[in-house]
Amino acid sequence: MKKLITLLVVLISVQITFAQDHLSKGDSLKSEGLLMPALTEYAAAMTQNPTSENSYRLAATTALLWTSQMRDTSFYFLNYALQNDSTLDVLYDPDFLSLIEDPRWKHIEDLQFGKYEAKNGAIKNKPFARALFRMIIKDQGFMYAGNIERRKYMQNGGYFSTPAIFPVLAMEEKNLKENESRLFELLDEYGWPTASLVTEFAAAGAALIVNHSSYEVRKKYFPMLEEAFKNGEAQPLRYAKMRDRLLVEEGKEQLYGTQLKFEENTRVPQPIEDPQHVDKRRTEIGLRPLNVYLKERFDIDWHLTQEN
Repeated sequence: MKKLITLLVVLISVQITFAQDHLSKGDSLKSEGLLMPALTEYAAAMTQNPTSENSYRLAATTALLWTSQMRDTSFYFLNYALQNDSTLDVLYDPDFLSLIEDPRWKHIEDLQFGKYEAKNGAIKNKPFARALFRMIIKDQGFMYAGNIERRKYMQNGGYFSTPAIFPVLAMEEKNLKENESRLFELLDEYGWPTASLVTEFAAAGAALIVNHSSYEVRKKYFPMLEEAFKNGEAQPLRYAKMRDRLLVEEGKEQLYGTQLKFEENTRVPQPIEDPQHVDKRRTEIGLRPLNVYLKERFDIDWHLTQEN
């Protein structure tokens, strides 16, 4: 009996190892824009190790393929993936842009809201939260395709590899305008969204959209974000990004190092005020050291000795 149990453990371990190999290959292919080969690898991983994680990858990848058949497949695997998930992460995952206008997406939202509230307490304004989550997905939804082409743009010395990027950029602009219009209506109706009203995840959507708007819009709404932040009702990074962006637009040095520029096809931070103390300022508002942030978010190596 012990030998049988040992054999089963070994077989399961081998299956999981093979599944992890398929996941790694799938992730690599997806990052290159090769969705169908990535989907094949994720399907193999799911066959060998049918976990929620593997099912979620299948759902996200099929959603990115945009066809009606793939949307059906995405909902199938997404429902499986979320069975034991009580977070709201899926509601602002931009990979699911192709799903949010489908009636089945509201069912996903309702289920996740219910599980989240059972664990964390009531969301005070669910309609506002729902709208903000969808705005986040619309704002970020073309980033997958856009970022792949932007990387190629840098590699090609300032030229896109395909004209297909231009309608993608046009759709990004269209979504931004629609988001702005809807957000301004909601702000007039409800005021600035706070973490205690809509959850910190949804509240971040308002700052995201405003920060992607015009200088005039940022200037108008930043005091509302700043007040929410000072009251512990807004994410530090959203506050830091908007404050830094306004400073840069006004010809001043940024405080937290969140704004980047290109120098000889390399991204570097915009000028920082008293850069030897940037980590001190970041720590004071709840952010990690700048070199960690830049490396993890943008794969930028930044080193400057910090003073206490």
